[in-house]
Amino acid sequence: MKRLLILFIIAALAGGTTRTFAYNTASAKDSLLQVLDTLPVGESRFATLYSLAYLDPMSPSCVYYLGKLLDEATQHGNKYYQCLALYAHVVYYYNHQDEENTASWMDKLAETAIENKQYDLYFEGKRAEITIYIIKHQIEYSITQAEEMFKLAQKLNSAKGMSSAKLCLMTAYLSTARFKEGEEAGFEAYRLLPPTATLESRKSVLQEIALACYGIKNKDFLAYLQEYQKVLDTLSDRKNRPESYSYLLLESLYADYFLNEGKLEEARLHLKKMDEYFSPTTYIPCRGLYYNVYAHYYRIIKEYDKALACSQNAIELLSAVTDDEGLRNKIAHAGILTDAGQADKAIPLFQSLLAKKDSFYRALSISQTNEIYQMRNMDNLLLEKEQYKAMVHYAGLGLIAIALLILTPSVIRIYYVRKKLKKEEEEIRKMSRIAEEANEVKSRFLVNMSYNIRIPLNNVLGFSQLMTTDPESMDAAQWKEYSEIIQTNSAELIQLVNDVLDLSRLEAGRTKWQMQEHEIISLCSDVLSMVRMKYGNKIQTDFHTEIESQPLQVDTARFTQLILSTLVYTDPCEEKRTVSLYLNRDTQKELFVFRIVNSPLADPALQTQKAEIRHSINRLTIEYFKGTYTIQPNAPEGPTLLFTYPFTQTNNL
Repeated sequence: MKRLLILFIIAALAGGTTRTFAYNTASAKDSLLQVLDTLPVGESRFATLYSLAYLDPMSPSCVYYLGKLLDEATQHGNKYYQCLALYAHVVYYYNHQDEENTASWMDKLAETAIENKQYDLYFEGKRAEITIYIIKHQIEYSITQAEEMFKLAQKLNSAKGMSSAKLCLMTAYLSTARFKEGEEAGFEAYRLLPPTATLESRKSVLQEIALACYGIKNKDFLAYLQEYQKVLDTLSDRKNRPESYSYLLLESLYADYFLNEGKLEEARLHLKKMDEYFSPTTYIPCRGLYYNVYAHYYRIIKEYDKALACSQNAIELLSAVTDDEGLRNKIAHAGILTDAGQADKAIPLFQSLLAKKDSFYRALSISQTNEIYQMRNMDNLLLEKEQYKAMVHYAGLGLIAIALLILTPSVIRIYYVRKKLKKEEEEIRKMSRIAEEANEVKSRFLVNMSYNIRIPLNNVLGFSQLMTTDPESMDAAQWKEYSEIIQTNSAELIQLVNDVLDLSRLEAGRTKWQMQEHEIISLCSDVLSMVRMKYGNKIQTDFHTEIESQPLQVDTARFTQLILSTLVYTDPCEEKRTVSLYLNRDTQKELFVFRIVNSPLADPALQTQKAEIRHSINRLTIEYFKGTYTIQPNAPEGPTLLFTYPFTQTNNL
């Protein structure tokens, strides 16, 4: 019975999941070859090559055209036809029962189909491979493979793959008389078919289930026969009439079912339909089943001669296509002889057949036992191999861990040393850049300073010399004029020297600060009064603040000089100017924010050596008290100075 079912599986694999071609003549081949020569590389050419291959699916020409299809599809990156060609190779060698080549091509198909998500082709090919194992009586191995196939189909969410896996399990279980498990696997295979499954796919699955459950009493069998009939009728209505053997198989199974149920009238209706579909050229398994059912019918109605004739025809047809050489049919034949009263013929036949049956199942049992031992040994070898690999892996990890433990402190130390060296290198570069800038500033400062000192000093010396050389010739007015010039230049020279000394002390951090508490608004008001007294209308000052009162710790003299320097000219200038002083308070940072708009000290046009010195003094003073000093020469409101000063003193003075 197993071989009979497998013949239907072969038919399904050859045409059930791919295109079915009716070309079977030399003229059809010539026509296709003429078309092939005119076609450019593409899907039409690939389809034509596939058609040529299946004109004669059992001949070497099939492999030739499949090879061309595979080469061209691979070369032009058509993944579907590449997978289809690989699948067709699997089916070709499966049809020739070539286990080695079937497995080899299946390996190629698996790699390509899974990668390109051609899951249906992969699972149909896998089914062919597993079916070969069943034919070779490698039942336990085939069951293991089918279960793994089902798990993979679940993982890939392939309903078609899960259904194919269950069909493989059905065939394997029924081959070893595990009828209950086989039936359940078959019914599950149909239930797992996706809603999008074609009618041809449904027909093939139902056909296998019906044939597998033939002769087994099952309450669900009739329901599946009716579903099978519904699918065949739907195909017929769509002008896609199924093969005649499909209806012959259906009616034979119906008739046998009703005979087993004792419903002769219903059985006779289906026997008549069997006669309508029967043909001497019908598929051999279906003809054998036809005669088997009639033998069953004639035995029930006690027409034993006809029953024996039909039984003999069934034996002759099915012995060559069943794995037990028709033992089941021969035992049924002996039963008919017994019912016919020919015990003398039946008894020796029974003895011989039962001995063969025992021998057959004993051999099958021994084969399965050996297979289980082989699989167990293989599993043990694989386990040992995996354990050895794991041991090597863990040993490698251990060595790596030891090496890391040894190297980690060194690596960490190297990291920190490099980080420190890099930081020191950056600091050295920064200090070098600062030193270069300082040298450049110093050189520029000395050049400018010598000029600024030389002018007032020359004035003092020159006019002093004039006054002492001929004092009697000078009148009082001239004497007074010279004295004022000497006094002015002396004061300018002293101020310049004082500024340089202040700057030097600030840079060296040796300034003596005279800190005392003072009220900020009062301080700013005093500075503005000094500006008005000294410059009159030349410099107009505005004071803007929302602060009513705020004490601060400050060196009053130096801070007064700092604010004053931002409001007045560093060198004599007759230009009138309006300067605005804005005072705000940043309570979050505890800072006063001074903003002097239109400051002469920030004006780019008024920048001199004296202005640069004053900027440096101011900046160093403010930064000493953790404030900021910013020049904004191009501010929209005019040249602006912005500096901050803390509410309370935080420095260690």
